[in-house]
Amino acid sequence: MHSLGVYYGCGVTCRFAIPAALENGGAQSEEALREHFERAVALTVLDHPLLQVGLAGESTQAPAWVRLDRIDLHNHIQWQTVDVDDFGSSSSASNSSMDAALEDVIKVQHDTPYPDLETRPGWKMVVLRSPHLDYVEAFFGVNHANADGESAKIFHQTLLEKLNLLSLTSSAPNDLTSCLSPEGVLTLPSMTASAFTPAHESLVNLSASVPWVLSSALKQIVPAWMRSHPLQPLPWALQRAVPVRTALRLVHLDAAALRQVLDACRCHDTTLTGLLQGMAVTSLAMRTRTTSHDTTTKQKKKSTSHPLPLVLGTPVSMRRYMRRPDASFPSQHVPGPNWTMVNSVTYCFHKYHGRRLSSLYDLAGVVPPTTPSAAFEDALWEQAGHVRRQLEQKLAKGTRNDLTALMGYISDLRGRLAEEMAAERPRDVTLEVSNLGVIDGSGGGRGAAKSKTPLQQTVMALKGCCRSSTSSAVPEKEGVAAQDSAVVVGAIGGEEEQDEEEGMGSQGEKEKWTIERAMFTQSGTPHGAGVIAGLVDDGVAAGLAADLEAWLGSLGRREHITFSGGRVKAG
Repeated sequence: MHSLGVYYGCGVTCRFAIPAALENGGAQSEEALREHFERAVALTVLDHPLLQVGLAGESTQAPAWVRLDRIDLHNHIQWQTVDVDDFGSSSSASNSSMDAALEDVIKVQHDTPYPDLETRPGWKMVVLRSPHLDYVEAFFGVNHANADGESAKIFHQTLLEKLNLLSLTSSAPNDLTSCLSPEGVLTLPSMTASAFTPAHESLVNLSASVPWVLSSALKQIVPAWMRSHPLQPLPWALQRAVPVRTALRLVHLDAAALRQVLDACRCHDTTLTGLLQGMAVTSLAMRTRTTSHDTTTKQKKKSTSHPLPLVLGTPVSMRRYMRRPDASFPSQHVPGPNWTMVNSVTYCFHKYHGRRLSSLYDLAGVVPPTTPSAAFEDALWEQAGHVRRQLEQKLAKGTRNDLTALMGYISDLRGRLAEEMAAERPRDVTLEVSNLGVIDGSGGGRGAAKSKTPLQQTVMALKGCCRSSTSSAVPEKEGVAAQDSAVVVGAIGGEEEQDEEEGMGSQGEKEKWTIERAMFTQSGTPHGAGVIAGLVDDGVAAGLAADLEAWLGSLGRREHITFSGGRVKAG
């Protein structure tokens, strides 16, 4: 996807609160802060093999990792000074200025490919700093060929650990002083193939039955009229091979409201992931009562009209299925899957067709706008619970007959993707929700990650875009992200397998580094989820974003959920 110019990667941006000892102000202090931060980045790179390698033959059918001797950190870390009014670190005006600058950085970085992959590792950082604020915003982006979204979270957790490690000592660790030059060139230690991070298929048992493989193959080649629920082009979200262009809009939900949302999820036996998916499909159904007329050969004698299927997607981490560290993680630095940067993710589909989808479309015709409706609210929660149950079923199945096992049967993935885009094949997914799970922002280190801390947060993104996907996990302004003319949401709270109670708290102690906020973002994907900026009907996209903000806000105030937007004629 990177070599085709249709997807460049993902990233996590964290707001690091600066310890009092490093925020005294002045040019000398700022220089010390930068040196401290870059040394911590260097230590983080040394912990993760996939941050140390180049990629050769990216556009071929036999790409390979290349061991590098050194990395010039100045090619990977950019510092930007943001001018904000000196109203103090708690000023909303100053924070808004920083947020505006950060949004611009994220959009530009996600639209920029990774250069010189054979001689440079596929990662980058942009650190935003204002002397008037007591934090830095650090964007970390990674080529998805190197690692997944959870790996970007792990990078920041490792970085936080290294920042505090350096703060505890007056001099740099021996393994850093010997390999990091004053010019920022990091000399890498020798690495054997056996010490390198194992590949996904080596970490996870991807067993596949012959009937399942044949069935999956047949679904790709049989005519559409023979499929029980064939995907059809959505008239308001066509697939086109357009250049990547990421957009971003944040919708905020404060911490108090988020607690109420999570409580409501528990009462309805679902999670924040399920709730966002339920809200998304309900909003789309109520705003796009699009139907198709089946006039295929088989149905010529009797033409029927039915709603176009909607398919939601939820990426699922496969780290829980990885083999034990002593057998699969030879690197002495990384103690197991939860601290290993790797690319190991699968997918769960939530298909809406037939009676389930028709009931939502029927509801769209009877709910009076701006009027609370028990039927409407019940329908939304029913969808949220449905998603939760499907995720539980997916997790219970384990790795047997998993989608990623099919990759080994495709000889030319790049060519296949190019053909699908050229043929304007119907999209597999209408809208996607990504959830990275819990991030520990307390600065407690790996040993403390198992215990609950005030700043543990969940980083989540609801992605319905070709142009953007983001999320925000913030103690003060929990974030839901959407796009200018598309729709994405990010929020914090909890994942289907994680404790959602963790996620809110006050600022950490000033004597150590802490993470106050995190945002998960992805590059635009022209071939991906169907709610696409610039291509999707503006009313559908803007309406979906407005619904998510209004409905989450209503739950946060313990009010009834109301559909208050005008219906949109899609097409």
